[in-house]
Amino acid sequence: MQYRLRSVRRKKRIQIEDRDKQILKLDRESKLISKDPDYKTEVLLDEPYQKGWKRLFVLKPDVKRSEKATFYQAILDRINDVQYHYDQSFKRPKRRKYPRGHRYNHETLPKMKSIDRFYWNMNKAKFSGEQRACFNKIKFWDQHYYRWDYRYEFAYPELFEIAVLPHIITTVKIGDALLESRGAYIDDRIYKSRNCDRLAKLKGGWYKYWKSDYEEKPKHANPLKNKPLHAIDFDDV
Repeated sequence: MQYRLRSVRRKKRIQIEDRDKQILKLDRESKLISKDPDYKTEVLLDEPYQKGWKRLFVLKPDVKRSEKATFYQAILDRINDVQYHYDQSFKRPKRRKYPRGHRYNHETLPKMKSIDRFYWNMNKAKFSGEQRACFNKIKFWDQHYYRWDYRYEFAYPELFEIAVLPHIITTVKIGDALLESRGAYIDDRIYKSRNCDRLAKLKGGWYKYWKSDYEEKPKHANPLKNKPLHAIDFDDV
């Protein structure tokens, strides 16, 4: 009877393939758990309660009474910066590790969020054409990628003002204990066991997740691209 013995290299290859299959199986199961309606369910409270305070931007009274109040409120909901604190004054206690009598100013006011180039081009905020016209293109130096980039900021910040409001809790999330336990186990196997890099490689690599250059690079950009002939100034070419 003839048979073929598996080599050491073949045995190791089978172990790696089996581990990869298990990682992919756990990743698929994790997605199914997150989509399960019983995993996290929001339930309305019979008696809402206050949990501290929140500081955020709101429409000014005259804007709130105008016809475009709904229009600007929809924009504000996507660029608003909300801060939470247990005290209405939003003051932080003085740290004793600093010299006595010295206090750093940690009481920074909220700032409206800007939209970077990737989310603007993909229109993640789902702005309409009229809403996109209310933003200005701001050029800045990206220290991380060491290049010039741009983002979009709201052009009319004077329409909003900062207000401190009570933070009212009206809903609570109730989850299934078995699903949460299984989800925590999968997270431990994938992330805490350092299998996340292997999972990313099996699914195509991290590159497609952080790559944001859906446009041409500046050095490859053609100023005449998609430009009609009558709009080209041949004296500048």
